[in-house]
Amino acid sequence: MVLQSVAIVVVLLLAWGRALISPIPMEAGSHPAVLYELLCTWLQDVPRLTVVIAMLLVLVEGIFLNLILVNVGLCPQNSLLPTLIYVLCCSAGAHTLTPLLLVNGAMIGCLHYLMLRGTLLTISASHICNATALIGLATLFYVPAIGYLVAYMLVATGFKLYGWRDWTLMLLGFAIPYVPLLSVQYLAGNIEPWWQQTVEAFSTFGIALGSTTLLGIIGALLLGMLMIWGLVGTIVRLSENTVLWRTNATTLILMTVGSVGLCFFMPLLPTTGACVAIPFAFCGTRQVLSYQPSMSQYGTRRKRGWMADEMVVLILIATFIC
Repeated sequence: MVLQSVAIVVVLLLAWGRALISPIPMEAGSHPAVLYELLCTWLQDVPRLTVVIAMLLVLVEGIFLNLILVNVGLCPQNSLLPTLIYVLCCSAGAHTLTPLLLVNGAMIGCLHYLMLRGTLLTISASHICNATALIGLATLFYVPAIGYLVAYMLVATGFKLYGWRDWTLMLLGFAIPYVPLLSVQYLAGNIEPWWQQTVEAFSTFGIALGSTTLLGIIGALLLGMLMIWGLVGTIVRLSENTVLWRTNATTLILMTVGSVGLCFFMPLLPTTGACVAIPFAFCGTRQVLSYQPSMSQYGTRRKRGWMADEMVVLILIATFIC
């Protein structure tokens, strides 16, 4: 575990080292929302601090995601591979604080409430409300994150949450972050401009290559192919596990709908790595560990299949050429 932790920190510093030396200021970007614009106002003049905050956020999110996967049995206790894959995906593209990093933080919190523990294969009312409230919070950082609400509806359907009570809780939870926002906007007389900005956020649907280099395109496509490989491999092996494991894994797979939806609103192609970082951290880990005997820990001295090493190397290459 110590060697894995050191390796993750080294990879993070290598990936973000150039940004620490020549920091990139936060940009309004495309489809920003109220809370992100507020952060831009506060942090735009301190780019180095922004880079440090973004690095720490990526690391903390990766660790928290790893803990969730371990606690529900989707990842071996002695592995930090999900953290490593998450850090690598979020390190592709922009090396500063972006809406995607903030959205990912909210979605990892959402997964905490959607993952099942024990033998009760259902979601409590409080967890429904908390999960959708975090999705609502994510849309205040990045409007297209509303796609995760569609993903949640698919998850809810899988849990047979069809009743009016379940859908009411979902809508109430999603609306919670908007209550103080709309109150402030109403008092300031800004309801109409805010609504127009929200609607315009969906007017530029489609990936804009922007100033993406050829290497950036290759790196993004490589990450995309690895993501598909990991996703297909995980789906194929679903039947080999317990009902609880399959339920939690299916929840993560269905959340990919929201992640992929974000890809179509990205201003630069390499930043799509952060969009799929959460599902890929799980699916990629499953693929790597599936090529190791007895699901042993990646990074130990046990003999591993060559495909496990190849996949990690390809993720590293994709990250550093983006």
